[in-house]
Amino acid sequence: MTTAAPTATLTDHAVCVAAGLRDGLRTAQYYVRDMSQADAGQPTVLSRLVGRLARWADGLLSFAADLSIRLLLPQWRNLPSPFAPHMVDEVTRAIRENRLAMTSLFTAYFFRSSRHILERCADPPFLVLEHRVDAARRALAAENVQSSDETLALAHILVALAEARAIARIGSARPGFAHLNSTDPNLSVMATACLALLLAEEGKPIETLDEDEFFAISAALLGPRLPAMERAVKARDHAALAGELAALRDLY
Repeated sequence: MTTAAPTATLTDHAVCVAAGLRDGLRTAQYYVRDMSQADAGQPTVLSRLVGRLARWADGLLSFAADLSIRLLLPQWRNLPSPFAPHMVDEVTRAIRENRLAMTSLFTAYFFRSSRHILERCADPPFLVLEHRVDAARRALAAENVQSSDETLALAHILVALAEARAIARIGSARPGFAHLNSTDPNLSVMATACLALLLAEEGKPIETLDEDEFFAISAALLGPRLPAMERAVKARDHAALAGELAALRDLY
């Protein structure tokens, strides 16, 4: 069931601008990290200088980003695990929240989850854009979808995230994670994040769930189902996508 779409508020615009500014720094750091590999292979004197300067700039940008999070967004370091029970409820409820001082839990969860997944499954550098994750949140808030079914709610979320294309650049997939390059990584990465939320609702205890095991199993299960999931996303068939997510949860 959907109701009339709310209009964008001043808070929406402020959050978008703040996320856009942070993404500008992330984009600069992405290209700096790419240049830091200039002295790989058989370097010249110039390439060694470029590589060293790029690594120095990368360290400076990383320090500035870490400091800004410590000062402005300390909650980002204390987000609950995606395997914590009822995280689905918290994330879906955050869709309708507008906060000026900090980004919503929805944006924080999917931004951090996608970066964490890529750090484990792909070679650097990669670029994830926070303002696009927030754009997905605002699109979902405009749809104002009401559903008590976790898989259907996550299907709506996954469609919005795949369409927002928050993952702008990705490196080569590491061994065992070829599914990242078999289709749009926005779908495969965000589907992995959604699967983590579904497993939490099944009562998977954090103590017995090894993270490496989760990534390996989810990659093996997602690979064969990605073509069907991609078709469902393109058709905006939320029911079919919910069925695929439920099947992944049951197979796990």
